[in-house]
Amino acid sequence: MTDALPFPRRRAVLTLLAGLPLIGRAAMATPVPRPVSTIPEAVVLIAGPDGGLLDRWSRVVQPALAQALPPETMLTRNAVGGPDGVTGANQFATRGDPDGRTVLLAPGDAAIAWLVGDPRAKYDLSRWTSVMACLTPGVLVVRPGALRARKAVRIALPNLASTGLAGLLALEILGVTAEPVLTVPADGVAAAFGRGAIDAAFARGHKVDRQVAELVAAGGHPLLALGGRDETGRPVRDEAFPTLPVLTELTQANGPLLDSFLAAATAARLECTLVLPQLTPAARVALWRQAAIEATAALDVQALALAVGARVVGGAEASAAAPATSPPALLALRQWLVARHKWRPA
Repeated sequence: MTDALPFPRRRAVLTLLAGLPLIGRAAMATPVPRPVSTIPEAVVLIAGPDGGLLDRWSRVVQPALAQALPPETMLTRNAVGGPDGVTGANQFATRGDPDGRTVLLAPGDAAIAWLVGDPRAKYDLSRWTSVMACLTPGVLVVRPGALRARKAVRIALPNLASTGLAGLLALEILGVTAEPVLTVPADGVAAAFGRGAIDAAFARGHKVDRQVAELVAAGGHPLLALGGRDETGRPVRDEAFPTLPVLTELTQANGPLLDSFLAAATAARLECTLVLPQLTPAARVALWRQAAIEATAALDVQALALAVGARVVGGAEASAAAPATSPPALLALRQWLVARHKWRPA
């Protein structure tokens, strides 16, 4: 009978097979590393009051993070300050060492306060590392023909230092003279549009599609959406309004004020953001970032996002959703507010 393999090759194969049990025993004897918690206890600092908008988000985000963090981590919540987030962000900035034991859940209004130079804002936005963001669309709606008229375009804003600043800046960059109207209540914008009291409005926050539909029914026309930024920082269209252009598609303008708009637009899209302080150890940043990515997929988090018309992102998308600007852009924004709108911080 003829061997299936020539003898030298058969001997090599038999030798290899004979060694397999020893290899298996050696592998079994090597202990498998287990995840070790590097944060025995941590707190989610909520920049807003109990019962406020961010408190609602924290009640689904905190359990999702706790589930995603190593099981040894004790994660609690602590709500601080008013709804604009400034007090909570200030406390976060002075809380102590950047040891990764405290994360801040802050609204977009806190980012706007820093951008415009509000003296109450004692924190530095550039020192935040975003690991999670809840994003809502932003759409600028105008009355047809208003941009070609010789008179100023009246735009409803709650105040100059608000997320509506993005809409005001967009008109400025398009070369339109705009006049903020600060007396229109949030629930009366569509009615004001319908009776001709305003010529433009900026829709953002919850159910933007419904807000835009109401403004269109009142005679408005969607001009642009804020969009977002890809991982390289390039402006891209908002996936919720893919037919609407972003500002950079409508103008060739460039310079510090455009950078200011991009930062304000990014802040306006933030329902909330989860951040760590600068200089947090890389291992703990990675731990929070991975936990945030897992938490975005939690059913309760996704259910709340669907209910309000938002999108929750983590990882690189959260980093791209963080407002970023340069000193020249900050200076240009603050000088423009003072020179054009006689704005003075409260």
